Amino acid sequence: MTRPSVSQAQTWRRETLVDLGGAWDRAAGLLQTRTDTLDAAVSHIGTSWHGSTARSATAAISPVTAALRHLCRTLVIAAAEARDAADTIGLAHDDVLNALTEAQAEGCPIADDGTVGPTPGPSALLVTLAGGAEPGARAVLDVRARELTRHLQDALDRLGAADTEAARAIDTAFDLASAEAGAVRPAGVADTGVPVADWPTMSQDRIADQIAAMPAAARQRLIEAAPLQVGNTDGVPWDMRIAANRINIANAILDQHRILDRPVDDKLRAAISPALDPASAERMWATLHADPAMRAAAIAHHDRNAQRRLAFYQDLLGDTADPLAPGHRVPRQILGFDPARASLIELSGDLTRARALAVLVPGLNTTMDSSAEDVATARRFVAGSGGDVAMITYLGGRFPTGPLVSGLLDAADPRYALEMAPRLVAFSEDVDRTAGTLDRPVPVTYIGHSYGGSILGTAERLGLTADRVVYVEAAGAGIGVHEPSDWHNRNPAVLRFSMTAPGDLIELVQGIPFGPHGADPDEMPGVLRLAAGRRLTGWPMFGPTTHSDVLNEPSDAWHNILAVITGDRDRIRLG
Repeated sequence: MTRPSVSQAQTWRRETLVDLGGAWDRAAGLLQTRTDTLDAAVSHIGTSWHGSTARSATAAISPVTAALRHLCRTLVIAAAEARDAADTIGLAHDDVLNALTEAQAEGCPIADDGTVGPTPGPSALLVTLAGGAEPGARAVLDVRARELTRHLQDALDRLGAADTEAARAIDTAFDLASAEAGAVRPAGVADTGVPVADWPTMSQDRIADQIAAMPAAARQRLIEAAPLQVGNTDGVPWDMRIAANRINIANAILDQHRILDRPVDDKLRAAISPALDPASAERMWATLHADPAMRAAAIAHHDRNAQRRLAFYQDLLGDTADPLAPGHRVPRQILGFDPARASLIELSGDLTRARALAVLVPGLNTTMDSSAEDVATARRFVAGSGGDVAMITYLGGRFPTGPLVSGLLDAADPRYALEMAPRLVAFSEDVDRTAGTLDRPVPVTYIGHSYGGSILGTAERLGLTADRVVYVEAAGAGIGVHEPSDWHNRNPAVLRFSMTAPGDLIELVQGIPFGPHGADPDEMPGVLRLAAGRRLTGWPMFGPTTHSDVLNEPSDAWHNILAVITGDRDRIRLG
């Protein structure tokens, strides 16, 4: 680490890194477009020419296009590192500027190495306060100068450390590109020696054993060759899943670039309704070309969703605020990412130090795009526990969605729970295995909120593995669950809790006869009813807003749920 000089720090501009990240992102999109064109040409050879020359051309060009696509991903990941660097270096840079401002405001001379000298002469007031002795006043100024020097040089050191770490991260991204580009082959999955196509029919233990027998270099090749499978398969070690999902997210970013980088005429054609007759379509086509405002509006409409998804995926790829250290940023830990299945699983907190782990299954109107709210909920539990809790937000597929009436109608459909519950059961086995590898007992609590309660209960019926489960404002105890014997949790000692605050509208659908989501968990024998208690204001937790407030407001209800997660029985309050 090299401490920057004051003059160097004053000239730094974080916007440069943001601009660099944007340039790398755009370059990745343009390079992908050219690579797509090259791939299309190779495919054309394969369909119109079948001789030995065609085979040789295809064999020769395929490794080149594979390496180009690897470089596209590398540029996307490096762009994310540049944006992260802008944030971390920017915060450290602000500290330097604040320290400079403080010293300058006191009239102190500042050397380029960050040494702050004392004010040239003590004020009359300071001399008076020093008992009328000027030497005493000068001694006070000397002490203050040393304090300002320490403050400024510490800030410069932090800036240098942030710069060094950012450079290392960016260099690592490009080192991977140069080291592995030549090793990328079209038959990447086969080159690893691991038949990932067999994983869906293999037990998690066999998959875990298979990977455990691989050397580190082979694991890295597997991540590069089959990121979708590695990042979304239970039984694969979580560090590998996280690494693979960085690639999957980079690929998703490139997919959005493919949409944004389409030719303008293609975007304009997409704006013309196929229901128009040929004459009307021709007039619309002419208007779009003649009217700049309509043309721009059509292009913006075409790009809107892709821009939104691009920003979301870039956020997933970047670092996030550390819930335990304000001003510090940490990499996101994505355990599952598959936009085609609407699947996003994220770990918040540090599992290496946590003494409890929770899995949050959210409810109505949960989407990948809105998942930031659930992740924020998880981070509040991590922060509120002082790091004793790590929490996973589990989006294992599509949830019911819609405004009030249509959303409630969609939530009456049990198919979402029936589709997601088996995946949650499988994931719980993976969670149990991972928790079992830690050097201390780490109990696992599953929280089913709203429709997520039905998913959780259905998963319990199918064999979920959990130490504790909490049904929070839950739609029901699970599809086909009408009494405790319908649950088949693989842990016979599982503890079950429920919480429904008074006045939550979910009460209208809980346990209704012939309802789609099973019995009311609050009324199930053996389930401990948690008290919702009071809000921060001192008022009772009551009314429709409690549906989400019990998880998001640090009230009695929130602390009660946290006590269940941590197993702090003295703090659990039953209703």
